[in-house]
Amino acid sequence: MTQSVQTPNQQAQRQPTQIHAQQEKESSFLLKGIVIGAVVGGLAALIDKNTRKNVQERSIKLKDQTSSLYKTVREEPNVIMNSVKHTMETTSKALNELSREVKEVVGKIDEVRQNSLETYSSVREVGGELKDVSSKLKEAGKEITDIEYGENDKS
Repeated sequence: MTQSVQTPNQQAQRQPTQIHAQQEKESSFLLKGIVIGAVVGGLAALIDKNTRKNVQERSIKLKDQTSSLYKTVREEPNVIMNSVKHTMETTSKALNELSREVKEVVGKIDEVRQNSLETYSSVREVGGELKDVSSKLKEAGKEITDIEYGENDKS
């Protein structure tokens, strides 16, 4: 009897292969479970008469639409090309219009910002002038008070 002796390096190489095979087996089992579940679920849903009728109607409608599209593409490819071309042109025009409108809005925002800065600057100037006027009014009031009290003292 011959006994095969493996080096540690050979054992290390063999382990990942076994792990990979185990993962593939589990993945395959999972995939089978998903498919079986979908089939069973579909069959269970088709038990109901209304569901069967609905599925049948939708299938027929889908088949008709697909056939119609295939026929149009096969017989009149220019119709599809023109439709796609028209859609692209319409989309392009809409995007250009949107771009123009966005530029206008940005311009108006810049204008408002500039006006706001000018207004703020003007308000600060007016505030400074109001402070000057206020201090002058206080001085004038003091002088008037001093004059009134000074004249009363003379009497």
